[in-house]
Amino acid sequence: MNIRKLDWDSDFFGLRIGRADIQTKKDAEELASMVGLLKNEYDLLYVFDENHVGFSAPTAKLVDEKVLYSKPFEHKKIYSEVMMYQQEKPNASLYHLAHISGGYSRFKLDSKFPTGSFERLYNRWIENACPQEGTNKQIFAYLLDGVAKGMITVDSNEEGIAHIGLIAVDEGCQHCGVGTKIMSTVEEYLYQIGKIRTLEVPTQKANVNACRWYEKNGFQIKSITNIYHWWL
Repeated sequence: MNIRKLDWDSDFFGLRIGRADIQTKKDAEELASMVGLLKNEYDLLYVFDENHVGFSAPTAKLVDEKVLYSKPFEHKKIYSEVMMYQQEKPNASLYHLAHISGGYSRFKLDSKFPTGSFERLYNRWIENACPQEGTNKQIFAYLLDGVAKGMITVDSNEEGIAHIGLIAVDEGCQHCGVGTKIMSTVEEYLYQIGKIRTLEVPTQKANVNACRWYEKNGFQIKSITNIYHWWL
């Protein structure tokens, strides 16, 4: 079992936050028994349970069944309505889409975070997703009358894997093929780079529509991790 402090989360939320990774039932029981000691060091622990051993403790709650999807690249069509965002800072429509993308986020569903935490977090996320010199970050946006009505953020690494961070379609354009057009353009762009072999995207098991959409578009489940928030 590994427990460590998360400095970035602690500074951002103004709380003492840590992460615990449990692998066995014994790990889970040992962690729960440490409540007295942990209270002196943390306000909140994220408990990650990749092996689904289960975790039970007063004030602990399962907040996310994180599903990681993966697929290899193949030739796709590029759509002219989908553009690569070129600005260093997001515009208003991208902030709006970022909030939509987090509809099932554990940071939105857990009401114990300070008011406005979810919005601040996803504002920061879309700001960090903008293209920056020296990075492989890109935002692909579906434009309608010059306004972004859908977007996918993507970042690739030297290991040949591209990671989708945020994906969202405006409420008025959902179920109209917008997401599929953006995804197709993203895949073809990354395919043409040549060094990227795999595309990965996380979502929540509770987001049934998203899971169905990924599977319809050729993604397969790579892993499912249960995440608990344990407020101490």
